Amino acid sequence: MASLNSSLSIASQALQAQELELQVSNNNIANASTPGYTRETVNLSEATPLQDGSLTVGNGVNIDGVTSVRDQLLSGQIQQQTSDQSSAEAQVNALNQIQTLFPSSGTSLASSLSSFFTSLSALSNNASSTADRQSVIQSAQTLVSQFNSISAGLTGPASGLNSTVSSDVSQINQLSAQAASLNQELVLQNSQGQNTGPIGDQLGQVEAQLATLTNITVTHSSQGDTIVTGSGTPLVLGNQSYTLSTTTDSSGNLQVIDQGNANITSTITSGDLGGTLQVRDTQIPSLLSGLDTLANQFATAFNAAQAAGYDQNGNAGTALFTVPTTVAGSAAAIKLATTDPTAIAASSTSSGASGNNGNVANLTALQNSALPSGQSATIQSSNLVYQIGDLTQTATTNATSLQQSLTALNNQQGSISGVSIDQESANLIQYQQAYEASAKVISTIQSLFQTTIGMVDSTS
Repeated sequence: MASLNSSLSIASQALQAQELELQVSNNNIANASTPGYTRETVNLSEATPLQDGSLTVGNGVNIDGVTSVRDQLLSGQIQQQTSDQSSAEAQVNALNQIQTLFPSSGTSLASSLSSFFTSLSALSNNASSTADRQSVIQSAQTLVSQFNSISAGLTGPASGLNSTVSSDVSQINQLSAQAASLNQELVLQNSQGQNTGPIGDQLGQVEAQLATLTNITVTHSSQGDTIVTGSGTPLVLGNQSYTLSTTTDSSGNLQVIDQGNANITSTITSGDLGGTLQVRDTQIPSLLSGLDTLANQFATAFNAAQAAGYDQNGNAGTALFTVPTTVAGSAAAIKLATTDPTAIAASSTSSGASGNNGNVANLTALQNSALPSGQSATIQSSNLVYQIGDLTQTATTNATSLQQSLTALNNQQGSISGVSIDQESANLIQYQQAYEASAKVISTIQSLFQTTIGMVDSTS
């Protein structure tokens, strides 16, 4: 039956509920600027009503706990966008370094090619000029040096990117271990009925850091978060973390190996690690292949044009460049076969060769003649500049676009999980008034008790 005791109990429950709401709101305000903090709310439910004869009477409020306000779907989208944006940033940083090897002006492969053919054209005016012949040798040496230095410049970043791979894998392992430890603590607090919000926030921060390193998928449960890579390779299962490792392949590049000894390098497509691997394993090899192809085909074609003429001594033309028979490694290995200016096969006849320039046209024609690739040396060198520029611009555009999208998602998340000082201030007033009202009820009931006790005393 409804009584003063039950009313007092209801008022006491209300005081406890409002006191907890005041505490939680105060904590929200205190952490309004804390990175990774998720707004908390008190979960209240109506207590089971009492049956008083034919009447059903309310029986107060239950405190069901404190929870953090999270949108897990939105969090997953943010993790994916974070991985993609981090990948684009990694590509921009690496490609900006490589782009310096292919300047659009100043000393470059294209300008060295142009200078070489210009020196050959000058030789056609006076094929017996020692100075002009020496100029051809010097410009040829400059061209060879350009091939060599660009090849070395592409190999250098690849070595540096291997260091990044090693560092990223190490960080992934450390963060996975942290997540597993937090899972264990979360399960313990769950079993004790404690507020798991702070642990959830810490897990979210760790997962956000993991997302900057590689593509991950997170599944939430009462046993903690399960974290796997994009290929399904487990990083965290409950309180157990699984380490990744690296091994060096035949080309000297680090490969990422999971705990089952499987090579998962090709499945890592985003995050800083994914972007780094994209540049190292796809973009640099593509540029190096184009450079090697140009060096090999140009040198081979020029040597063939040399063989069609005669040198200043009337001998059949010999190779001006030394280049491997295979395309791979040609840019690094190309060098001058001779530094003798008389070896330039400018003449088309063996007799009177010293002043004949009949073969110079064959030599200079290579500037615009199609090589086996279908393009001239000039166009191929220009395409390399365009290729690196396009890769860099695409990565930069993607990074900017993804950052804008990520900012929008974070703002959306902030509107759900973030703390609004205005809203919390309004809540404080509401909770204060409710607390004061509950206290007033208790005071009133106490007064009624005193009256009742006084009535009993007066009749005794």
